[in-house]
Amino acid sequence: MAAADRAGVVTAVFHEDWFGEASQRALASLYDKVRSLDGEIIEVGCWEGRSTVALANACHPEQVWAIDTWKGSPGEISAELAKERNVFAIFKANIAELTQGNVTSWIGGWRGFFHGYQGRIKFVHIDAEHTYTEVFDNIAAARRHMVPGGIICGDDVHHPPVQQAVIDQFGNANVEATLWWTQC
Repeated sequence: MAAADRAGVVTAVFHEDWFGEASQRALASLYDKVRSLDGEIIEVGCWEGRSTVALANACHPEQVWAIDTWKGSPGEISAELAKERNVFAIFKANIAELTQGNVTSWIGGWRGFFHGYQGRIKFVHIDAEHTYTEVFDNIAAARRHMVPGGIICGDDVHHPPVQQAVIDQFGNANVEATLWWTQC
């Protein structure tokens, strides 16, 4: 949860530094490329909200769909950490404190979200499970809904399964900080 200092002021809590300042700036900068387009803004994989905050503040007053199970990824350290704390409660507190309320949470996996999704997407940030299949399939699901000029991006470009899924989907992608990205 967010912690209060001696004066009772709430302060945001981010336990892990998995999305650094350079990546936060890169995410905001990428959003600027699609600001004038029509479409929705989606983030898949939010954890405690560090990237969500950067994206929500960059796109305000537009809404961000924040999609996550908040249970971590199977086989990754996040799954163990999620057993020790209420990640979704921390996420909600961080979003409440650090954004202007333009985030809509969807609790569940991205496959459930995209099943029956009919919207058009101008920006999607993917940072959920890091297996080849999950990244490849997540890109494919989002890609069907992208508007011309929209951006698909994701974190952990250095992670081999992520890297291979991106290459197999796009051939090549741009890299900024720890993000991979391409414009449709």
